[in-house]
Amino acid sequence: MVGTQWKLGVSLVLLSAVAFAKDGVTTGSFPVERRNVVTVSVPIQNLNQLSLEGERVMGERFSVGLGVFASFNHDRSRFEEAEPGGLEGFNRTVYQFGVAPSVRFYLTGRAPQGLWLAPRLEVGVGRSSSTMVGDLPDDLLSHDSKADAWSVGGSAVLGYSVVLEPGFTVQGGVGFGARREALAYDSLRLGPVDETSVERIRQSAWFLSQRILLNVGWAF
Repeated sequence: MVGTQWKLGVSLVLLSAVAFAKDGVTTGSFPVERRNVVTVSVPIQNLNQLSLEGERVMGERFSVGLGVFASFNHDRSRFEEAEPGGLEGFNRTVYQFGVAPSVRFYLTGRAPQGLWLAPRLEVGVGRSSSTMVGDLPDDLLSHDSKADAWSVGGSAVLGYSVVLEPGFTVQGGVGFGARREALAYDSLRLGPVDETSVERIRQSAWFLSQRILLNVGWAF
């Protein structure tokens, strides 16, 4: 009888331990181990740009990431008064695509949540077109001014990630960096019809940049 009660007691203890362990995995102070995070950006700085970010945890304090971004913008600009040649304004369309590889070093917490510092590289290419509007000769109205652009830059972002059950994640951060932008476009010189000409112009410049990051997504 004593042996039976002892065996029953041991069984109850083991069952309780297993139940506690399972409960601790999902509701305890230590989160379920997640090695992948996918987030989308909340547009703050550029309302026309959307980015998708992927993060892969490589260690307790380290992860690698890759982001892709795209932007599109269309606007119509008009002069208050038509130009002498009949030009009233322009219709412009601009789009851009790019990639942004990065690494994250977690200063607190355990990846993929906690305070982190992320060096980041961004490379983008884009294209724009501008169409003249107004009472112009047909050969001018049919002319679209096109521009090709590319940019490359780097930044450092300091941020914080929070992972909630069952995997919803919020990321926020601020950063500073620098980038170089290059642009090549056609410039139309208006004048008498016989003297109208198109000139290809190339420009490039360096810019200081700042980043405000706010992403939401899922960790799994």
